[in-house]
Amino acid sequence: MILAVRIQLTLEEDPGTPLSKVRLLLYDRDENDPDDFLAEGNTDDHGEVLLSFDSDRYTDQEDQEKWRTESLPDLYVVVYDPDGQEVLSTRAKAQIDKLPRLIQVTLPRALALKKGLVSP
Repeated sequence: MILAVRIQLTLEEDPGTPLSKVRLLLYDRDENDPDDFLAEGNTDDHGEVLLSFDSDRYTDQEDQEKWRTESLPDLYVVVYDPDGQEVLSTRAKAQIDKLPRLIQVTLPRALALKKGLVSP
């Protein structure tokens, strides 16, 4: 089954200011298995990207038996700078067994400036 989620990346101090052309990776957080990579993409001029993935990508030992009726991915986003270095991970905020239509990620302006994700 193909699933999709929209991710929006904005400045923390001004949620109306999008961060465009930023690389994002989407993962399923697992407790007992390695986290599952689901998809990646770059934000558009509105700071958004729509990522889709097959449910087979996140079903693993933790999800067996119940995955069709109870288990949804525990989604989180990793943000990267233009040099490919990790800037932020929302892993600690992953919602258990939820498939939100929109994941909103905010970055502090100072961090976005330091990492070259926004112009001064």
